[in-house]
Amino acid sequence: MQNIKNQSFYRGLILLGLILFASYLLEERGLIGTLLEGDRSYLSLFIFAVWAVMSLRWLYLLRWVEAQHAKNDFTDMGDASTRDAVLTRWLNHGWLAADSVLKLGLLGTIIGFIFMLAPIADLKSYDAASLQTALAAMSGGMAIALYTTLTGLIANLLLRLQFQLLGDAMQNLSLEAD
Repeated sequence: MQNIKNQSFYRGLILLGLILFASYLLEERGLIGTLLEGDRSYLSLFIFAVWAVMSLRWLYLLRWVEAQHAKNDFTDMGDASTRDAVLTRWLNHGWLAADSVLKLGLLGTIIGFIFMLAPIADLKSYDAASLQTALAAMSGGMAIALYTTLTGLIANLLLRLQFQLLGDAMQNLSLEAD
C-alpha cells in the first residue's frame, strides 16, 4: 500500500514531462516565439516565470511528501492540527499562484484593449489610408489581449492540475499520519 502512496512524485514527473514535451512541440512550430513577440506588455513572459517558479516549488513539495512517506515517522511534523495547518498553507501558495496568473492574463487583456483603442483616439481624418494605418496599429493591441489571456488560462489550468495532484498526496500523507 505504501508504494501506491509514494507514486505521487513519479506522477508529478510524468505530468511535468508531458508539459515540457508539449512546450517543445509548440516551440518547434514557432508558436511560443510568436506569442512572446506578439505580447509587447511582457506579461506572458512574467506568467511563464510564475508558472516555472511554482512548478519548482510543486516538485519540491511532492518530493518532500514522498520523503515523509518513506520515513514513516511523523513525529517531527507536530500534532495533527499543526501538520494540517502547515500542509494547507503550502497548498494555498499554489492556489494563489494559479489565481494570480489567471488575473495577470486578464490584466493583459485590459492592457491589450487599451493599446488597441489608442490608435482610434489619434485619428485626425477618416480617409482610407488613415483607417488602414489605425487598423494595423489596433492589431498589435488585440494580439496582446489574446496572447496574455491565453497564457494566463493555460498557466492557471496547469497550476491547478499540478497542485491538485499535490493536494491529493498531502491528504494521503495526513491520513497516514493520523
